[in-house]
Amino acid sequence: MMFAENLSAFLTHPITATLLLMVGIIGIALELLFFSGGLLALAGVVGFALYFLGFYLAGFAGFGDLTVFGIGLVLLILELVVPSFGILSVLGAICLFGGVLMASSDPKEAAMMLGIALLVAIVVISFVIKTFKHRGVWNRFILKEQLTTDKGFTSSPDRSYLIGLEGEAITPLRPAGTAIINGARVDVVTNGGFIPNASKVVVVEVEGARVVVRETEPKNA
Repeated sequence: MMFAENLSAFLTHPITATLLLMVGIIGIALELLFFSGGLLALAGVVGFALYFLGFYLAGFAGFGDLTVFGIGLVLLILELVVPSFGILSVLGAICLFGGVLMASSDPKEAAMMLGIALLVAIVVISFVIKTFKHRGVWNRFILKEQLTTDKGFTSSPDRSYLIGLEGEAITPLRPAGTAIINGARVDVVTNGGFIPNASKVVVVEVEGARVVVRETEPKNA
């Protein structure tokens, strides 16, 4: 009995309770941001659990307080799998902090401890985010792979090798159409003029996917 009283007095001391709230907030927040495999979440839950244990042993925390707190945890976990645009996070945080205030013997003192814990937690979390920003959950929604030509990515085939090659129009070019160049069908365009079907053409310009040709042997009318 004496041990329980001493443990309760230690856990409910303002300094101890504030530290436990800090551990709880930082642990759960960093778990949501970095997905540590549950280790940070475990530390956060232990911090909150010891906080509630102290006030439970003192006879202040009850089942209702734990229920409100538990609902907050569930809502925060749901935020990870249900896209709620932060609504579940806000409701979860309200329930979490509501349970903390309800469990205390002095809500005003608890609010002060919670405020201090939040301020310290914000500083710590900001530092961790800045230091380990490359490992945050937000990186899962950012395309980090650069689509460069040296990695084999091209926005369109490079057809600059066609410049100077001759071919034959297999459709009328009005001014766009199709020609056989270097043994392959190529979509081509003239500089605005009309070139009849079966005319000889030569590639004079290539701009990305745009292949410009001119007639080499104009047919007599």
